[in-house]
Amino acid sequence: MTELLTPQPLLFVTDREKRLLRRIAKGKSDYAIAIEIGGTEKQITKQRLALISKLGIQSHEQLLAAATELAAWPAKCPSRTRLPPLTS
Repeated sequence: MTELLTPQPLLFVTDREKRLLRRIAKGKSDYAIAIEIGGTEKQITKQRLALISKLGIQSHEQLLAAATELAAWPAKCPSRTRLPPLTS
């Protein structure tokens, strides 16, 4: 019997989210990220938590792994990049 695979939805990541992901991948603090891309430490913390929800992951460790994987995407992409689902 052949099993049908359900296609995974693609994620849309904004330019700001990509900048945030790249800095998370480098291990930077929310404070340092806020200085580099603008905003406050509190705003960056909220954006980090929103990314956790958006990416459907359960911990900051998984967010770091996702950031490392997605940070390899080119910096010069259209403002809303379609990314493949994260691998577990």
